[in-house]
Amino acid sequence: MSFAPYLYFSFVLVSIFSILEVTKNFKHSLLLKIQFIGLLTFASVVNLFLFKGPLTNVELSIVRLLIDLMPMFVLNIALVLYAYQIPTWVFVLEASIGIIGGVLVALFNSSSPTNFVQADTFHFYSIASTLNGYLKAFRILLLSAYFLFFIVFIVKTTFFENQKNQFFKPLRFWITLMILGFILYIFENTLPIQMYTKGVYSTHVLPIYLMLGILYRPQSINAAWYQFDDLSSINKVEISKDNFEIAFYTSHFYLKEKASIENLSIDLDTNKIIVTAFIKKNTGLGFADLVNKSRVDYLVELLREGKHEDYTIEALAKMSGFGSRQTMYKAFAKFRNQSPTDFIDSLKH
Repeated sequence: MSFAPYLYFSFVLVSIFSILEVTKNFKHSLLLKIQFIGLLTFASVVNLFLFKGPLTNVELSIVRLLIDLMPMFVLNIALVLYAYQIPTWVFVLEASIGIIGGVLVALFNSSSPTNFVQADTFHFYSIASTLNGYLKAFRILLLSAYFLFFIVFIVKTTFFENQKNQFFKPLRFWITLMILGFILYIFENTLPIQMYTKGVYSTHVLPIYLMLGILYRPQSINAAWYQFDDLSSINKVEISKDNFEIAFYTSHFYLKEKASIENLSIDLDTNKIIVTAFIKKNTGLGFADLVNKSRVDYLVELLREGKHEDYTIEALAKMSGFGSRQTMYKAFAKFRNQSPTDFIDSLKH
């Protein structure tokens, strides 16, 4: 008994939940959201066909066409993440390719059943399994174009593209992994290696690989740095060191009672994801640690000025932005490796 039909059906169910997760948690950039949902939807439809059982030649050709069109979504994701937009001609070209493929499937296939069942060796994705010459040429040209684009993209972003923002490296790594998934698909279906792989990668591994890639996408993709309709305006939300110095240090933001990452983001006219990444990159600290360290440094200056002779330690903690004496003692020990009392004693020597 083959468990393949149950695997296909399980993937469809998980894909439905994945689509709901993307729809719910992907709060920005409708353009990116559509690419993720489209990729999952195409993969789900393919697996529904395979769950069905014996397929006609037309159905097999539809399955091949859908999976051959799936790399377009990854191509579009790459364009959005690195060019911040998809040119109109790209959409026109992709739509034309889909129409041409659909017409070829309709014209050059019969509706007679095939011998395909799930227990077969799953060689039906390969170029060699496409009997019609026009469809075979269409698939070869399309997969070759994907391969060329993906290789150029990986080479360019790896060796020639400068880091544009703090999210560049993790996004490049993630999209490269997604691209490599389809490059392996292209290899399996264009090279004569079916006798070794038996098509298992295309039918079993790739759908799960894509779904996991979407579910475990970098969290920065969900964030508000893609909040603009015109994604090219992303550079406008970058933070300069001078602006951060003024907003955080010069204005003594860290002394405020409500010194939250959200309020600092408002002051910098950006969002908390970018602020958090900026702080981590430039200080090596998280936001809370930076606030507490800055408060401790401020308190140290007060103590050096002799303010402890005029104010209680609780009052000085309040002046330094701490909500309580206990919080101040804990932060002081963490960043000064001593207590405020010991520091005061050291000033006397």
